[in-house]
Amino acid sequence: MALSEEDLKEQLQEASRTRPVEDTLSTDQRVLARVTDGIYRRPASALRELISNAYDADATRVTIRTERPEFNRVSIDDNGNGMSADTLIRLLKHIGGSTKRTAMGEEFNVTQKGNPNLSPNGRPLIGKIGIGLFSVAQLTQAFQIVTKVAGDHHQTVASIILRQYAEQAAGENDDEEYEAGKFRLWRERAEDEAAHGTSIILNAIRPQTRESLQSVQKWQSLLAQADEGSNAVAPPKFHVGRLDPENPELLQRFGDLDVVRLPWQIGDEGTRAMERLFGAVWQAYEQGVQNPSVEKIFDEYLAMIWMLSLAPPLKYIDGHPFDLIAAENLRPYKLEAGGEVERLQFNGIAPLRSLARLGDAVRERDDFEVQIDEISLSRPISFKRFAGSSATLQDSLLFVAAHRESFPGVDKRMSGGDLEFQAYILISPKVIPVEHRGVKIRVNEASGIPFDPSFMDFPVAETQRLPRITCEIFVVEGLDGALNIDRESFNYAHAHIRALTKWLHSALRRVIAEEKRLAAQVRREYRAAEKDRSVDEVRDIIDVIRHRRYGPEAEEPPEVKFMEDSDAASGDGAGYWYPSSIVESSGPGYREREARSRTLVTAITQLLDAYGLLDDTSPEDRTTLLKAIKDILEKLS
Repeated sequence: MALSEEDLKEQLQEASRTRPVEDTLSTDQRVLARVTDGIYRRPASALRELISNAYDADATRVTIRTERPEFNRVSIDDNGNGMSADTLIRLLKHIGGSTKRTAMGEEFNVTQKGNPNLSPNGRPLIGKIGIGLFSVAQLTQAFQIVTKVAGDHHQTVASIILRQYAEQAAGENDDEEYEAGKFRLWRERAEDEAAHGTSIILNAIRPQTRESLQSVQKWQSLLAQADEGSNAVAPPKFHVGRLDPENPELLQRFGDLDVVRLPWQIGDEGTRAMERLFGAVWQAYEQGVQNPSVEKIFDEYLAMIWMLSLAPPLKYIDGHPFDLIAAENLRPYKLEAGGEVERLQFNGIAPLRSLARLGDAVRERDDFEVQIDEISLSRPISFKRFAGSSATLQDSLLFVAAHRESFPGVDKRMSGGDLEFQAYILISPKVIPVEHRGVKIRVNEASGIPFDPSFMDFPVAETQRLPRITCEIFVVEGLDGALNIDRESFNYAHAHIRALTKWLHSALRRVIAEEKRLAAQVRREYRAAEKDRSVDEVRDIIDVIRHRRYGPEAEEPPEVKFMEDSDAASGDGAGYWYPSSIVESSGPGYREREARSRTLVTAITQLLDAYGLLDDTSPEDRTTLLKAIKDILEKLS
């Protein structure tokens, strides 16, 4: 039993180093109140937590309605187990005291009998702390819960008003119990006794949340830019409309943009709408956007949908990578535990999980669906659609792996127990969209963490290859204790994170080494095939000019390289560097066109260098000049 403050003061008088006073730490209620008040950073985070709660309640369907474009009210309905009156009371009276993963969970029907880590129907639980419901504080202070369990003649309703921590009155007594809000609770007759599930109705959405979903800041920035006569930032290609500031019930046109432009068409819904959302990003690439970005193509509402589609345990839009049986321009590999890299071969029959001996520990769920307005979410990551680029190797490489670590000799309280995960690392010519560059970690198939482009601080400067890698790690056991309270970041001091980081960095080194080996092979083959008459003649012309100007001892022409745009200006050493975008192409036959462009730019550069015409030219001017010459020659050819 914890001591009172007065008892502690009294016993401390007699305490010493050898006979100290012992007691348990206590947490002030204001700590939790402050945490729940502002821990979730964006509307998508709050909705993600409510979706997770529905998943843990064995829901097969979650429906979110936003009443766009005003966003005055949001509702979240699920067909999960629902909560009994006792369970709801427990929730409201013990914020942060979740019964999940505890022996008490079975009593309140939130966990499976005999296993507190599973839902009543056997799903690995996502939540554990008990503050997910109060993530709605990010969206509104007033909301309603309507919940019902199967077989109950009544449903339970709670009307809740949250109090923000910042609303504490000046001079309020810190010793008094903190009041996080108020609720009214009642029961009412249900129409369908067999029905079950929970509805959460968010009323009076906060102004700042509405403005965020309405993209107010983005539209204001574009207006200011237009007044200045600038077009540095392009307006979103797809959007739900811009509300008239003078009359919020009307939509206002912005420039030549449509009043409303959604990626899907009228009548599209469900998975069809999701396919069109996904396709809009690829369409941008096909229309000339070299590095499409979700944040630039979509307004805040559509970008939120994209972010949410990456979070819950959902199907992939083109199927799970472990279930691939064939794919064009994709080479599969298995990363073995001993460091070896095994090349696999698709046979059109056995899935990759069988070829790589991964088993069924990580498998796509087909019993959970999330719909926002008219769109049914799928993970917008494809292992069948690939974009071309100036990368030497145009095939994509898919590496899969399984890893388990038991931390022998380490106290479980320090290690967190065993760690087991499976993963894929995909290196392709180009990652679309750019937000998918990096590593994403899924615990129990859920993830609130965006792709980390640093790959957990990978210590090797691989600026050309890391931006072409997408990686997902599926944690089967462990790591849960390393998640921070918002589930959007990790405790990097945790033993599981340290072990996972070590594995990831080792795996990346093997992946990059294999890609380099294959790229070198392609370059050798390309150079061999390149030795046709026209190329030889171009090189002969360069050699003749250099010998004419510098005599028989003339040095070899300088090397010309093509790099990622962000790295081209920072190249060092001899030779010339250009951003790869000046030779990039797309569509059928793009490889041949890019090869000709590289040869052309290389030849022109070496010719101008022979006359010393590039000595005083900045990298930016040199790039502009060479691109212009190349474009002119290609137009006339």
